[in-house]
Amino acid sequence: MKKSLWIHALFLVIILSGCTSTETTARTEYDLESAVALNLSILVTDDLQIRRSTLFSGEMTKLTLNMINLAEVYFNDLRAILINADDLNPVAEYDYVEFIQPNRSNAFEWELTAPRLGVGEVLILNDIRARVYYETYSTALKTLLLRPPGNREYFITYSESSKSPIKLYFDTSYDSATTLPDNQLKNFTVNLVLYNEFVGIVDYYDNSYYSDNYIKSLVLAVPKELIFYNYADEFSPWKKFESNDSLEAERLNINPALLELYDYYYVEFKKIDAYSSQYDFEDLCSILLMTEQEIQNRNIDELRNIITQQRRVLWMTKGFTKINVLRFGAPTMEYDTEVNLMARIDYSYSQDFGGSGFGAVIYGLG
Repeated sequence: MKKSLWIHALFLVIILSGCTSTETTARTEYDLESAVALNLSILVTDDLQIRRSTLFSGEMTKLTLNMINLAEVYFNDLRAILINADDLNPVAEYDYVEFIQPNRSNAFEWELTAPRLGVGEVLILNDIRARVYYETYSTALKTLLLRPPGNREYFITYSESSKSPIKLYFDTSYDSATTLPDNQLKNFTVNLVLYNEFVGIVDYYDNSYYSDNYIKSLVLAVPKELIFYNYADEFSPWKKFESNDSLEAERLNINPALLELYDYYYVEFKKIDAYSSQYDFEDLCSILLMTEQEIQNRNIDELRNIITQQRRVLWMTKGFTKINVLRFGAPTMEYDTEVNLMARIDYSYSQDFGGSGFGAVIYGLG
């Protein structure tokens, strides 16, 4: 590949990995009443206010943001920043919450100080936003019925998805499948669907200075009766969990008690820099300075393919539906056998509160 073409192919990866950065300015307003009416499972507020929205030079006030978790999952490591409020010299009193469990609330608070303005001067700040970052997860389960050869009677089976900002679920055109005789493999596919149900951000392009929003990992539990073909693909991003390390299992949220029944496969988000020692480069941007021979010697094309496949599985953006096609094989079943597919994604999310019309008016006194 010509170096110019290589640089072009790498450009997208570099954006995703931090060599360049942009700032997301998406804005969303929430209120508890509308959230309850629509049965939204999301982080919402019932109180966003500046206690005194009309100030004079040097006066102080407070901005408060009370958050409520209406989901079925914990929201963890919540951090909040103010945007478009620098003129009020915000000082955070509470800008971090360890977690908010379902149906509970917690608050953030900032102290604001009006700037000094001359007599007759007026400063209008009407687009102040509080951006809240947090970590959370989604889970899904799907029961499939594997039938003996010749038994084509159809049954609808069970499925479930947790209520959380990103909906995760299995989608099949059939819930039961008739296996083949003589130990032939019955091949079939299952779609693993991710959908951002709300207007918060989970997006590789959100390279704000504070935190990135992205899917950190996807873990798939496959019953031992099934063969998972995706794992054997060339440059497959899927890794099989084969460790006896309980800490590693805990990190990936794998239940060790189920390892006798399930094979676990996972994909983790890794930036290019995480591969620096394996592929012998100093940092991300140094790749752009490599000659064609150096690129070939370090097998950077293989790295590009690995990163590309990783992104294809984990890519997710605002308001976007992501479908991963999972390919399986099932051997001959002598009797009806129910098997469960399970999945979990752990991800970062951010939401904006306030925005257009929210702020303060400052009058100068000299």
